[in-house]
Amino acid sequence: MDSSAFIARSIKTSLIASAVLFVFLLQWVSLQVLWGGSLGIAMSVLNLFLLSRLSETLLNSYQKKKIIFYAALKLPIFYGLLIFLPYQFHFSVYGFMAGFSVPIFVIILKTVGATHAPPSNGEFIGERANIIRSA
Repeated sequence: MDSSAFIARSIKTSLIASAVLFVFLLQWVSLQVLWGGSLGIAMSVLNLFLLSRLSETLLNSYQKKKIIFYAALKLPIFYGLLIFLPYQFHFSVYGFMAGFSVPIFVIILKTVGATHAPPSNGEFIGERANIIRSA
């Protein structure tokens, strides 16, 4: 499995799951919590994107200009945004932390699903295989 494709699918799934969560939570939680969650999701997705690009560039092509570009985006700009956002915008820190963890949970669930899924060739594993063979 290609790691950059896995990260791209995880980011896409995270954004879709977050949009669905946002719509359902809109009626139960305050806008500060939703605002914090949205910022957390955006920052986490940006973090995953920058880390995947930086690691892909380091491991595959090792082009110095790209490495400097992604490192400059990741280190001062990303962390600067993490420091700047709470001072400029009023949002729930708990919502931010929950939103920041959504893509991480998506990656964990996708990994567990990929490792525990049955083979795609149609064969069953374990008890089901014995029941089907004996019938």
